[in-house]
Amino acid sequence: MSIKNYFRGSDYFNQPDELKNLSPEEVYKMIDEYKIIDVRTKFEYKRGHIKNAVNYKLGSEKNIVDNFGTDAKIILICKTGHRSRAAANRLVRSGYKNLYHLEGGMNNWRRNKLPEEK
Repeated sequence: MSIKNYFRGSDYFNQPDELKNLSPEEVYKMIDEYKIIDVRTKFEYKRGHIKNAVNYKLGSEKNIVDNFGTDAKIILICKTGHRSRAAANRLVRSGYKNLYHLEGGMNNWRRNKLPEEK
């Protein structure tokens, strides 16, 4: 599906009620308990990501559902928080009820000088 059609006529960048914002410090404390899903491009992911994060670029939400199920404890990550919000909207429409994302994305993570892996 093209990105143009992916967002057509939708509210994907509005924050769903099922999505909770987390600060970088909160995410850091939850790294080992939650699935960290990075929805950035593979290139962005390879330049630096959070420990234990797996890369499912935006538009791969069906793969997330298939691989983790709708009961998984998930934290979504992107560069600024916009794509993770869009991914959350798609996941909510697939049955997720409890999602988290890094507010401000990796930009915020880096501003707080938290560790990254490459």
